[in-house]
Amino acid sequence: MNSAIDIVRDHYRHRDRAARDWKAAGGKVVGYLCDNVPEELIMAAGFLPYRLSGDPSAGTEALERYVQPFAAPFSARNRGVGFVDAMLEALLSGTFDFLDYLIVPHTRKTIQAFYRELTLAKTAHPELALPELFYLDRAYTPFYASEVFNRQSVVELKSQLEVWSGQSIVEGDLAEAIEVTNMSRRLLRELSERRGADPPRLTGVDALQVIGTSFFMSKRDHNQLLTSLLDEAPETNSVGKARLFVGGSPQDHLQLYEIIESCGAVVVAEDHCWGGRCGEALADTRMPPFEALADRYHRTPACSIDFPMARVVDRCVARACTARVDGAIFCVLEGDGVHIWDTPDEVAALEGKGIRSLHLKQQPYQIEDPEPLREQIAHFVSTICR
Repeated sequence: MNSAIDIVRDHYRHRDRAARDWKAAGGKVVGYLCDNVPEELIMAAGFLPYRLSGDPSAGTEALERYVQPFAAPFSARNRGVGFVDAMLEALLSGTFDFLDYLIVPHTRKTIQAFYRELTLAKTAHPELALPELFYLDRAYTPFYASEVFNRQSVVELKSQLEVWSGQSIVEGDLAEAIEVTNMSRRLLRELSERRGADPPRLTGVDALQVIGTSFFMSKRDHNQLLTSLLDEAPETNSVGKARLFVGGSPQDHLQLYEIIESCGAVVVAEDHCWGGRCGEALADTRMPPFEALADRYHRTPACSIDFPMARVVDRCVARACTARVDGAIFCVLEGDGVHIWDTPDEVAALEGKGIRSLHLKQQPYQIEDPEPLREQIAHFVSTICR
């Protein structure tokens, strides 16, 4: 019988398996981007929520055919950040053909552009089989007016899901969905505590797969799988290894973590939207279910976008310090217009805490030749060895 971690690894490799099984059983799948779309509403409407991710090896053939003709002047992009282009490529090429609907949230500009670029591509190429789109708007300022605006955005999402499902979302179903997702976050939080132990009881590579699969599977099924994994308490060979923190651009694949952990280190925490922070910010069950979701949507940053930026930096530093790291690696991908701003301040803040950082700038999404990067990371690790 396969262990829980083996099952997790298999689902991470075959990210569409659970969604295709759901679809084959007669269900419908609602795709979404980023880490702040209210999954609970999707679940309460009877759909499977599925978070899109990229494949570094996917290429850009469909992107160049269907999007580049419209890239200017309609779009501000000349070249998007790699993980965003990879998701758009997958949509246009049919890799995500199991999606019935897609929610595009207001986050980083290249994610926002999804809605426009898919709409333009569909208009020019009616033969494209694309999911029906919904744009989930958001205000980012910390003022009451933004809270009101964001609540209305969640109201509109609820209404659209009810149109798609043909029935109203009832409060009992929404409360149950919140209970399931809050349990998921509690289990992921326990996972973070295991990683933060000394020595760590889970590698960063495995942790990334556990967190990622929580977005590719039914939350109920994943909760059972994660409970089994935590009960199994797998051992790691991490005694004496440098404890590292990863920040910067989202890491929706394993390449960077595998390189880091091949250099005699272990990633015990991170600050990106595919990492440990996915276990933070539970919905407040003391509030009515819908209000709890609207509240969480408003107060939980998406794509690390928050005002003032000092709040982003403070949260990053707190995550690193809580994990008692020996050093940090910040990887900012080519074209990432979000993390070129906050990463220098985060590096400086960690240095002020006595935590040395390696700032990797303008990195490719697909690491075709890992050796130069491995040498750079190995040298950094050697300077902070415990």
